[in-house]
Amino acid sequence: MHTTFNLGIRGDIVLGYNINQSWAVEFETGVLWNSMDEVGGVSLSSIGQSFDTYTGPFLANVVYKVPLKGRLYPYVGIGVGGAAAIASFNTGGFTPTTLGDYTFVFACQGEAGLEYKLTKSVSVDVAYKFLGTTNPKWYFSEIPDRIEEDGFYTHAIVVSFTWNF
Repeated sequence: MHTTFNLGIRGDIVLGYNINQSWAVEFETGVLWNSMDEVGGVSLSSIGQSFDTYTGPFLANVVYKVPLKGRLYPYVGIGVGGAAAIASFNTGGFTPTTLGDYTFVFACQGEAGLEYKLTKSVSVDVAYKFLGTTNPKWYFSEIPDRIEEDGFYTHAIVVSFTWNF
């Protein structure tokens, strides 16, 4: 059955090490929240229900910064790891019940951005991140069928603040 989601929110924490001026390795985690809008053309809010997903990626990244003169550095990166995929379903009705389940799936990410050095140790950047996961499956004991997605594919525009020490 076809589903659509509303625009979501993403927040990340990244710890990394600059190997040299061009290459860095990172560990990235965070959370992505999204709510389902429609199922089979029916708006969930119109029937008093809600379905939210929370995705917590755990990624090992490799980042390449183009070594240019000046303060602006374009970069690209890739990451692999896993993601905790959490589902929360509110059944609505006279006695609304919130059901929840979680699973862990494979995840990978690609990113591209522009970093601007404010000082030697402080920078800001704007980036595009694409995160993909394999198929999460959730089982709710109150519902006889499982809920399964064909993988999550999220696009994010992120603004970051980096402090090197």
